[in-house]
Amino acid sequence: ESVKIALQATGNMSSDHYKTEVLTSLLRQNNLTDAIIAEMINTTKTMDSDHYRTVVLNKALAKQGLSSASFQQVLESVKDMDSDFYKSEVLTNLLQNALTPEAHLYLMNILTSIDSEHYSTLIGKQILQKQTLNEEAFQKLLDIIGGHKSDYYFSEFLRSAADRPTMSKQNMLTIIKATGNIESDHYITEVLTEIAPWIKTSNDANLKEAYRVAAKKIESETYYGRAIRAID
Repeated sequence: ESVKIALQATGNMSSDHYKTEVLTSLLRQNNLTDAIIAEMINTTKTMDSDHYRTVVLNKALAKQGLSSASFQQVLESVKDMDSDFYKSEVLTNLLQNALTPEAHLYLMNILTSIDSEHYSTLIGKQILQKQTLNEEAFQKLLDIIGGHKSDYYFSEFLRSAADRPTMSKQNMLTIIKATGNIESDHYITEVLTEIAPWIKTSNDANLKEAYRVAAKKIESETYYGRAIRAID
């Protein structure tokens, strides 16, 4: 009850600095319930400063045994931030935890609000490495990163996606088709030659055909030959 009263008072403070002082002090206690921590996370939405909000959110994420509800509160607080840097900092910490499929889709909405292709790709890679995505979330993630103007960042992301140990045939088909969003012959070839060993090992006729169709977009004879030889 004392903590609840302190939280209510904190929400009425005008200074983000002093809000942070109170919340981080409360988070040092060991007997906090998940519901109380979720309320602390919710209080960060009253902060204008992305810096101070990040300090509190990262302190909260350091607590053990948080529930899906608390993770959802973190996502909702991050969504209101303006800074791509601070968004990526909190999301990197959040992604160390197993999130629900619903949280994955909410996370995709946040990803669309990150203007920086560097930070967007960074978080995209973290999602691939740390989370188990269903087909819907995987497709949505590729669509978001595929909307970038930079062939470099998108090709880097696709190569990371292809390295996932849980790669399915459908995932691989999605990656192959996604190379159609790359303009550069060099970067298309980089992605295709990266996934070629997987294609050869699978010995799947549909995957090989999809690969060949993707390679036909390559205008350079040199790069085209390199891509085709990779699956022969």
